[in-house]
Amino acid sequence: MSRAGVLLLVVSAVVVAVVVLLVLRRQRYVKALTSRGWTFTSAPALVSVLDHRAPPFGLGFERSVDEGVAGTTRAGVPFRVFEYAVAEGGPRFDARLASLRLPLTLPDLFLSTTGPRVGVRLPPAPVDPHLGVWAADPGYARTLLTPPVLAAVAAFGQAGYRVDLSVDGAQLVAVGAPKDPDELEAYLEALAPVAVALDRTALTPYALPPVGPAFAFHGRPDWVLVGQDDSAIARYDLTRSGFDHTTEKVVRGSNDGLPVEGLVHRWKTRRTEHHTDSEGRSHTRTVTDHHDETVAAVTLPVAFPLLSLDAGRGGERVRFESEEFNDRFDVRTTSPRFAHDVIHPRTMEFLMAVPPPGLRIEGRVMRFLVGRHDTETLGFCADFAHEFCARVPTFVWRDLGVQPPRFRVAGALPAAPARGAS
Repeated sequence: MSRAGVLLLVVSAVVVAVVVLLVLRRQRYVKALTSRGWTFTSAPALVSVLDHRAPPFGLGFERSVDEGVAGTTRAGVPFRVFEYAVAEGGPRFDARLASLRLPLTLPDLFLSTTGPRVGVRLPPAPVDPHLGVWAADPGYARTLLTPPVLAAVAAFGQAGYRVDLSVDGAQLVAVGAPKDPDELEAYLEALAPVAVALDRTALTPYALPPVGPAFAFHGRPDWVLVGQDDSAIARYDLTRSGFDHTTEKVVRGSNDGLPVEGLVHRWKTRRTEHHTDSEGRSHTRTVTDHHDETVAAVTLPVAFPLLSLDAGRGGERVRFESEEFNDRFDVRTTSPRFAHDVIHPRTMEFLMAVPPPGLRIEGRVMRFLVGRHDTETLGFCADFAHEFCARVPTFVWRDLGVQPPRFRVAGALPAAPARGAS
């Protein structure tokens, strides 16, 4: 046999040995789980974890779950352990989680010894000087984090485990669960006392209705992932040049009376390239180019005259009494009087503090020039529209023929997302 043939046999034997070793390791791993009375699912369906809604759940458009383990702790607390990842359309996340069943469904609460978990926007709730706590209601946080609960959390951390926990509906979720069966068992037995220590009677006034599995968005209960809706191309008067126009990751929500919609529009164009080779012969080839643009838009309750901030084209440039504002924004409109009525000193102060990423209002559409399509960007646009419209004077709404609508005012917005091309 030739040297090459011998080498091929050796390589093949090594590959087979490695595969056999991996299969045996996998079998031992699964047996170590099932011998404890647990169940193992190598590729669980995403719907199996969609009863979780708080970050890292409820973020992004591409969500995945892998290697599910389920069982009950020695204290009788049902648990699930799985790998969870968010890859697109939101903050990236990829970690192994443990989820322990709680006796009732509760509002979101996060606690950590390092800092807020990715995607958390709840305010801090001072409960313990050694623990970061985030919750919408400080009273609820104090009711939940009783001395027995705090002692169980402290013991969990002292055992060497990462304290990054959350109350997510009817689950206690922990980030950083180990994979090794022995280590996982010890981890779960250290975590279970936190769930057991919760005072069900004291927490009953805060109980919420149970939630079923759904592809939901954290903090945005009205949002729905539609997927594809090519009617948006005409609705937003998007470019019709080229071919194979399509939309993807269409998200829309009622947004408390200011409907919001976000999507990606993709299309193709063809062009012909000419070149001459080294021998002077001419050649041509057809090249297909791929294009995309992001749409983030809010529908207003009534049509406005054209008004744009750093969004280019159309109308005339309008200047205001604040030179600092004029230096920072290029405001254009077809109705200078309307622009001055809407962009008064209080609105200028707001825009200077939270500048949008480029904004164009035309008719009933308020469109933002954003550079990416994700849950945080679209959330900013949804909240900004309410803050902006809340500052429109009452007489302007009446001049437009409507009673002043009610708007949601949060009082503070995060930094504006990156803008897209104008």
